Amino acid sequence: MTSKFAKILEICLLVISLIGLIAFFIFNGKTGLYTVANEAEALATTGLLDVVLFWAYALVIAAIVLVVVLSLVNMAGNKRSLKRTGFTVLIAVVLIGLSYLFASGDPIAVNVAVQPTHATLKMTDTLLNLSYALVVLAILALVWGSVRNLIHNR
Repeated sequence: MTSKFAKILEICLLVISLIGLIAFFIFNGKTGLYTVANEAEALATTGLLDVVLFWAYALVIAAIVLVVVLSLVNMAGNKRSLKRTGFTVLIAVVLIGLSYLFASGDPIAVNVAVQPTHATLKMTDTLLNLSYALVVLAILALVWGSVRNLIHNR
């Protein structure tokens, strides 16, 4: 069962990467904005910032959809995992809520003609805070797993 999930995730990652790469070349082909000769112009517009923000939103949405779908598939195969999955979803909701509460949404000092809106900045700060929290949790999980293995293998 695990190898099927790994294969599905690998295929999804490859598809998302290819879509992003193709979208970048199509966008650059139409605008011609991201060349070495137009570097100053590209940095002075919000075009690059918008593309990166929309791509980040797409990746977050894809990750959420994959987590929910794969959790539901795993729950269908194992009814006892319902409580654990509910607890995990609760932790995820709390993390997202705390990330949103701690997001400032303050304007950034970027040399662009049109600054992003407060809502865009708030969402970006939320995603950054969530990313930081998940990195810290991943490191703690690695340390906890190593310590636990050391204790149990004595």
